[in-house]
Amino acid sequence: MGFNVIDQVIVGLLGADAVAAVGLSNSVASIALLLYASAGVGAGVMVARAVGRKDLAEVSQIASAGQALSGLLGLLTAFLLVMFSEPVLRAVGADSKLAGSANGYFQLYAVSIAPMILSAVTSAVFRSLNAPRTPLVITSVAVALNTLLGFILVLGLGPIPSFGVAGAGWATLCSQSGRCLALILFLYMSKKGVRWVWPLPGSKVGVTAGKLLRLTGPIALSEVLWGMSTFVYAVVFTRLGTTKLAASQIVLSLENIFIVTSAGLAPAAVTVIGQALGVGSLPAAKANAWLTIRFGILVAFVLGSLYGASSFLLPTLYPKVGQDVLHLAFWGVLLMAVAQPAKVLSSVLGNGVLASGGDTRFVLLGNLLGTYAVGLPAAIGLGLGAQLGFFGVFLAKLLEECIKAACFSLRFLKCRWYESALKEEQIAKEEAAHQPEDNASQSKGIAAL
Repeated sequence: MGFNVIDQVIVGLLGADAVAAVGLSNSVASIALLLYASAGVGAGVMVARAVGRKDLAEVSQIASAGQALSGLLGLLTAFLLVMFSEPVLRAVGADSKLAGSANGYFQLYAVSIAPMILSAVTSAVFRSLNAPRTPLVITSVAVALNTLLGFILVLGLGPIPSFGVAGAGWATLCSQSGRCLALILFLYMSKKGVRWVWPLPGSKVGVTAGKLLRLTGPIALSEVLWGMSTFVYAVVFTRLGTTKLAASQIVLSLENIFIVTSAGLAPAAVTVIGQALGVGSLPAAKANAWLTIRFGILVAFVLGSLYGASSFLLPTLYPKVGQDVLHLAFWGVLLMAVAQPAKVLSSVLGNGVLASGGDTRFVLLGNLLGTYAVGLPAAIGLGLGAQLGFFGVFLAKLLEECIKAACFSLRFLKCRWYESALKEEQIAKEEAAHQPEDNASQSKGIAAL
């Protein structure tokens, strides 16, 4: 998210058309990115439980399986999006001018998908190993590199010419690739004891990959459907005109700054709840869940207030997009600031608490209800049908977030969201009981975790 925000701010210096081009490209490519990056959520859940059992061999198998799957699928998707980039952009409603502006950036961003999702999986493994600082530092350096390269390549510096919108794509590709390589090297060269396991016969990587796919499947479908919804929202804004599309991308990009700040809550919930379930402590898992939820709500109110206040900085951040765009973006930011408590709560519950308990099918159902039964129909009806335009679409997004937060909250309060995880842990312990020697040899490497 942070990389997209930087791209939006930098190309904002080129005008509203450049903002619209980058925003539309990100909306389309994010569908594939979310589909495969969900492997990071599943890997984080499985690694946290394995750490709770002190089973380093399984940690290595999960990391290897997640990285292999996400990397291969990312490369395949990148190839397809690069080959058919302009037809895809035209299919989502971009006119010839907008498609031409976006095409170069879109292709470069598509190539970046593979290192992005590899980074997501590797970062999830680090967090579940109680080592969140490593991905934080590496990602921070990558964001700084992306910012520096973005300004140089988009605007030009000295003998380096301006590449325009495509320059932001080159900056993203270089910084994301460096981030991915650094994360992988640090994971396998660290003293955590994680090692790469080739998917050979007898390595059990195939079995682990099957478990990962079963857990990740509902999450992946949920994420890709959410990504498709952002794409549909972008299409609705495209139908309303370039001015409204540019304003919407400013609103959502600025929101991402604050979402990134709270994004660590769901992985934190996965880690502490997963480890508690791994050692068989249900009371500790419940206590950790409540702690994460309460803290998340507090953080959401603080970030929502800051996000709303940031609306007054829009003329400074986007000086060349025009007064019409700034006026719409100002009110859009205020509307979405109201939605932050519901949005953060649904993220903590859906991607954190419920996912750590293996209740991923309900997460899928809740997202379907909020987005496809309520949000998108309301956006089309209010934005296009009732002619409320820009504000009608954002009112629909606000309603969507409230519905999802309500669904996940009721599930957490009324149902045994942890049953699936408890059953899986019981099976894992029974399997481990048949391999005592293996477990003893591996336990030394994970004792310090």
